[in-house]
Amino acid sequence: MPDGGHGGQLTAATALLKSDLARQFELVPLSSTMASIPPPPFRTRAMIAARRLVRFAREVRRVDAVLVFSAGSWALAEKGLMCMLARSAGRGVVVRLSSGSLPAECQRSPILERWLRLMLRSAHVVCSQGPFWTAFFGRYPEASGKVVEVPNGIPLPPPRETREGRGDRLVFVGVADRAKGIFELLEAFRRLHPAHPDATLTFVGGGPDLEKLRAATRTAGLEASIATLGWVPTARVADLLREHDAFLLPSHYEGLPNALLEAMAAGLPVIATRVGSIPDVITTADNGLLIAAKDIDALTAAMTELLESPERARAMGRRGRQTVETVHDIERVWPRYAEAIDRALGLAGRSPSKHVARTPSA
Repeated sequence: MPDGGHGGQLTAATALLKSDLARQFELVPLSSTMASIPPPPFRTRAMIAARRLVRFAREVRRVDAVLVFSAGSWALAEKGLMCMLARSAGRGVVVRLSSGSLPAECQRSPILERWLRLMLRSAHVVCSQGPFWTAFFGRYPEASGKVVEVPNGIPLPPPRETREGRGDRLVFVGVADRAKGIFELLEAFRRLHPAHPDATLTFVGGGPDLEKLRAATRTAGLEASIATLGWVPTARVADLLREHDAFLLPSHYEGLPNALLEAMAAGLPVIATRVGSIPDVITTADNGLLIAAKDIDALTAAMTELLESPERARAMGRRGRQTVETVHDIERVWPRYAEAIDRALGLAGRSPSKHVARTPSA
């Protein structure tokens, strides 16, 4: 897909592949990321998945453990089969499930929930992103005694230089999808714009609702203040974060978004919704502001607070950076995956000394 247009699972797996985990184990990646956003037609995805599963079944006996990253819905079907194949082959199985929509999907679909339970039964270790996900997996007896908390890990960028600046350059990074709260964000910006006419808002990321967002921006008469960039190269995202003053992510649901962690690591104050594992990261108003999903009034008030209190906003950004340094630095996170893989190897009766793992991304 276009550079920059990939999901959090691939980001997480790539960070691990570039970490010292690769010194502890021979990691053999098997990418299963979507070819595009929006995804290809179902028939195309099914054919790609079938070929990938054949390859996985052929190669699984050459490794000692599998480390499976999975989102929800369609990805869960394929990754569940991988887990079952690996378990039946006597290999260690470590699973990391993190789709923010998974709890709601399981509530709507008893079939999907039963499939999830089969997947959890196949796993030796289930990696949870934090307390929210630990509680979710705790509903299922198949995950009992298997859950270990492994937060998202990202490479830390250099500390941001202290800038006085305007403090009114706002940025969103993510898929241009209604469920990311982009239209609530547009409306909140429209409401505060008369009091803050110099403020700007940048949307970074493509997706199914990008053209609708651009049309709504034109209808609101805000083309001069709002930029909708679509997908940009991954390296450019880091530059854009440094060029802005605050980060906004009013999603309707999330797992634990890497974009949020990257913004905090860049020293930006953040406003995000109280969904998924986000409250496990933003625990007080000191390192970010939390609002309810779809609450435009609360979003407008939080944005106004940052715009009108630039010193507090900068202090919030510094504390957010400290949070990521303490908890989410990939150098702190990869040893937890190493422990999970070793545990799975032991439970599968494999020798931990051989250290081979396969890492499919979502």
